[in-house]
Amino acid sequence: MKNMTTKPEEYVGSREGAELLGVDTGRFFYYVQSGQIAKEPDSPKRNARYSVADILKVKEKLTGKKRTKNLTHHIVDWIGVDDVLTSLKLDYRVYGDEVFLADLPYYAERVKRNPHVALAIYDSPKRERILAYISILPLPEQTIIKVLHGEQHETKIGTEEIETYERKGDYTLLAESVVTDPDHPELLNTLLRHLAAYWCEQYPDRYVTKIYAQAESRHGDILIQKLFLAPREDLAPNAYVLNLMRPGASRFVRQFQECIEQKQKASGINEPETDNHEEKADSKIDSRTERKPRTMGDTSGQNGVKQKTPSRSRSHSTKAEPTLS
Repeated sequence: MKNMTTKPEEYVGSREGAELLGVDTGRFFYYVQSGQIAKEPDSPKRNARYSVADILKVKEKLTGKKRTKNLTHHIVDWIGVDDVLTSLKLDYRVYGDEVFLADLPYYAERVKRNPHVALAIYDSPKRERILAYISILPLPEQTIIKVLHGEQHETKIGTEEIETYERKGDYTLLAESVVTDPDHPELLNTLLRHLAAYWCEQYPDRYVTKIYAQAESRHGDILIQKLFLAPREDLAPNAYVLNLMRPGASRFVRQFQECIEQKQKASGINEPETDNHEEKADSKIDSRTERKPRTMGDTSGQNGVKQKTPSRSRSHSTKAEPTLS
């Protein structure tokens, strides 16, 4: 009698490989591009097949990480001068040599001027590895408008333009960079919660009125849509804004606004009014009806990240889609 045992396949397609690994196809291709999963020799670009042995090795590694996850003591803290190089290492892990990074002193000067512009999750209290971070700059709204509209390149944002949070009142933020380790996409939620807690604690002395962002990839668009940011196509096709002075649609924004409302009730204060300079800025912005062509180069094809000039990305950097609501 012939042996009817079927020989296991050595290679499978991307969909089957992602299912075997237990991840989505976007994350599957991260492991392919990082060299952890090999493609079948002479495999066509379309309908390519991938090594089952490599897929199982990655799966075993991920399973081991899940087992030790509860034993890992992550900490959330602001990036200091001594942590800037560690944050750049995360950029290299995620994007490799495809991106250009500004000099280390440039980022160090930012966190020197304002120690609360970049929030990170570290793998341990030793702060030797950053697993995720968000860089969000307090800037005059007109400066943000110029950057999004292509009138001022991000490399031209001077350190002195970044506000220091010394004054009381309202602030407008530019969500400049969001980066997460592809093995830890869930940490983005943790970052957002801590960022919201920080700003709720600052209220009513200091509060955020608007957060601007610019997506350079499909993943960035998905993240922005999940946070329900409104498009600002008068500035650029991929420019968005979150107006925190209006009722939020996402659960994350609603929870933040509920925190503010509780502090208002406890303090017996009314909802803050924006400064006159912001109202004037809004009236000028809203009066624009024609979209001007962008002057910044289109580099959106770089695996979901804009070419890394001093800003390392703009709200688009996770290669695995986070779960937000």
